[in-house]
Amino acid sequence: MLGTYDIAIQVSELCFVTEEGVAVFEDLSFTLLRDEIKFVVGPTLSGKTLLLKLILRELYPTRGQILVAGRNILRLNSRKLAKLRERIGYVPYPPVILPHRTVEENLRFKLRALGIKGERAEEGVEKALSLTGFGPLKELLAYELGEGEKRVLAMAVAICNDPVVLLCDDPFRELSPSDQARVMDALRSIRNGGIASLVTTDDLRLPRRFGFPDEAILPLRPGVVA
Repeated sequence: MLGTYDIAIQVSELCFVTEEGVAVFEDLSFTLLRDEIKFVVGPTLSGKTLLLKLILRELYPTRGQILVAGRNILRLNSRKLAKLRERIGYVPYPPVILPHRTVEENLRFKLRALGIKGERAEEGVEKALSLTGFGPLKELLAYELGEGEKRVLAMAVAICNDPVVLLCDDPFRELSPSDQARVMDALRSIRNGGIASLVTTDDLRLPRRFGFPDEAILPLRPGVVA
């Protein structure tokens, strides 16, 4: 039997209706466990990015419930929401990194912004570097990295404060097969480090190509919101 600690995200009967009255989601429900990677798959305009924005509470659903680490994000005040968001790593598309700073400096910039210092900061840097394979590359400037490595650096930045879950918006887009494999290796390592991942992609074949079962795929129908 699953407990609250085992679940990173739980979405129940989620519905989002546009101002024009078009339902993007109707009774969408799924669970993401803390040891899982789940792929949100659908074409452009199917609502993949919208779903991530709802989980971040950048937007409100029409109805339904979203729990992150057991907390109902729709009921939190602004202070409690800000604290909970620190437990959610987020990589948008295109990812945001500091190109003229080193890999390690990118991580430390994020930690300073969150007020994380001392031993906790050192542990966060080392864990993120280890999980993403950037230890030997930590002195490289971000602009010197390949495209796949830049995506992985954005993931490292997103997890350096040890969140419960990582949300990645289309990290495989326009990458070569070898770079896609680099991103997937990092996602698997991050999962093994105790951080769940919810990943969007428009390529239905991609999760299966990397050996993920149908249970790891959440298909979305074509809709009206990207």
